[in-house]
Amino acid sequence: MSIFKVYSMKQLLILVFIVFGVCSMVCAQGRTSVSLNGEWTFAIDPVGAGESEKWYMPDVQSDRLDKVEVPHCFSVDKRYEFYTGKAWYFKRFSSMSFRAGERQFLHFDAVFYRSRVWLNGERIGDHEGGYTPFELDVTGKLGQENVLAVEVDNSWDTTTIPGAKTSVAYQASNVRQQYPWINYGGITRPVSVITRPDLFIRNIKVSTDPDLKKGTALIRIRASIANFSKADGVTAGRVTADGVTAGGASVRGTTIGGRIFREGKPLTQRLRPVPVKITPGAEGAVYFETVLSAGEVALWDQDHPHLYKAELYAGQDTMSVTFGIRKLELRDGRLLLNGESVRMGGANRPLDHPDYGSMDPAVVLDKDLSLMKAGCMEMSRINHYPVPEYLLDWADRNGLLIIEEAGNWQMTPRQMSDTMMRRKWQSQMREMVERDWNHPCIFSWSVGNEFQSQTAEGKSWVKDMSAFTRAMDSTRYITFASMIVFRDNIKAREDEASQYVDFISANIYGNHLKNIQHIHEVYPDKAIFLSEFGLRADQVKDEGQRVTHLKDAMAAFRACDYVIGACVWTFQDYRSRFPGSNPNGYRPWGLVTPQREPRGMYDAWQSEFSPATMEAISGTGKLTLRVTARKDFPSYTLKDYTVSYNGRSVPLRMLRPGESQELTIDAGAGTKVSLVKPGGFVILTKTF
Repeated sequence: MSIFKVYSMKQLLILVFIVFGVCSMVCAQGRTSVSLNGEWTFAIDPVGAGESEKWYMPDVQSDRLDKVEVPHCFSVDKRYEFYTGKAWYFKRFSSMSFRAGERQFLHFDAVFYRSRVWLNGERIGDHEGGYTPFELDVTGKLGQENVLAVEVDNSWDTTTIPGAKTSVAYQASNVRQQYPWINYGGITRPVSVITRPDLFIRNIKVSTDPDLKKGTALIRIRASIANFSKADGVTAGRVTADGVTAGGASVRGTTIGGRIFREGKPLTQRLRPVPVKITPGAEGAVYFETVLSAGEVALWDQDHPHLYKAELYAGQDTMSVTFGIRKLELRDGRLLLNGESVRMGGANRPLDHPDYGSMDPAVVLDKDLSLMKAGCMEMSRINHYPVPEYLLDWADRNGLLIIEEAGNWQMTPRQMSDTMMRRKWQSQMREMVERDWNHPCIFSWSVGNEFQSQTAEGKSWVKDMSAFTRAMDSTRYITFASMIVFRDNIKAREDEASQYVDFISANIYGNHLKNIQHIHEVYPDKAIFLSEFGLRADQVKDEGQRVTHLKDAMAAFRACDYVIGACVWTFQDYRSRFPGSNPNGYRPWGLVTPQREPRGMYDAWQSEFSPATMEAISGTGKLTLRVTARKDFPSYTLKDYTVSYNGRSVPLRMLRPGESQELTIDAGAGTKVSLVKPGGFVILTKTF
């Protein structure tokens, strides 16, 4: 007997009213977003019966199916723990009220890994890629009552990204079939129905170019406009920042314009779009340009993450994005942020939590990122794949520098030369870049990790994918994480793919000074970023041995002024089925445990990677301290820092690398003194 049956109308109405995830929220004038989060029904499909039995039809939903809460990661749901294969999600919802001239889109923030989607029995689209968003146009397909069915498949093979390797001589079969993180499956991020006018803004890209001498900033904005209206064509002319037409920007009442805000207040500069006509059924780009005066410019950096908002409108549609103004330069082997050299520590943070798998809710991200910021992990190749947008929003607001990477993890030469694999990777890279290109925290895109970059296929990959990425966004640097560039057989620039990137990222585990110096000999003009280094907690006799390893590595970094950053592998322990994982299922590389409990390495890291040192120079009744901004590594200018003790706070003057300040405080022996960053992050505490 089939487990499925038709819902009665009474059951339907009860479900519609109790599902708290279906709530409407006006997100901007002319567009609405209705959440489909909350209760769904769910079934695993281990033998792939779902499609042949037509589970996607509206009359096959069953009250005997399990109930789950979306976002949902079935890998950590105790009922299906670590299941690999196909699974189905079902959602019943009532139609929203629509007006003429509107379009509806079904939006998924992320589904791992492959997904196929049916609405009211009709297959409306497919997607591949587990970490990036996608939309399906459902205009005219929504009825009074709707059934959404989503088939999710988290299995992998040699054609998925991430996935297994094709046969290679340099790895054993048991190794090449795996990748070293869990294939956390499910609808892992929010789902919604978005309604937009039939002429709407699809995307906005903001580029900034500050003049550091004048204090002004050139702002360029590109708005991608989709025109599904019946107008003969929409022509964008020149529009002032307050939306007043200044040269013809309307057809049948349609206007295109916008404003820039800082701290909630509109600025008055005029936006100057290049005229363009967008015919019905077509998409086009409208370009705006303005110069902000010196009084209106507040630069974004790791300690002063000033943010702006660009709000654009096209007819009845309004869309806004957040951005920051900062200048990045690579010069003489150094990274300059707003004209000043910065050298920082960072961390790789696997998308992994014992309770949430890869869902990464705000409660986890807030804790993790606060620990990272307080631990001076401010420049990170954060992961091997696109991260949740909330992470980037947090980094924008609190001042982290991020390299974001799409998922070429150890692809083989055969895979990197395969046209299908290249197109899949490009699709995932495009979805990531177009979602994230306005985040000031992102300073670089990475085109992969630990592939055979010395081969012809590896060189071709980096050359071609760097060009592909630059064509989408030329405002950020390109890199990739190499495990080859420091090897002795790399004698000349042409021997390895790092010749094509803006700065070198290298994963180095041991012999740090020798390996870094070798890279510099081959590429003397390029800055070097340690994208991975570290030591596993289960490969030492005690935590002290890991601390010694860290200090030895730091000595190497400080001896090489062309090292711009160093990123620990990893922030936290993470689950894995890769050969060499522990019997408990974890790889214990972390500064903190899976439950986010700091180890001794976290404290040592915080001390070593603090941009300043504190020392007592006298202590007779009152305590005299010397605070010194590090000059070697890490190093950057300290501005608006404070010293805190006994509930009191003493401001420090601006300290450039190498400069010191002495201050005397009314404190006796045993007093705890903390160095506090702007934003309130305590980055160093010592007892004197």
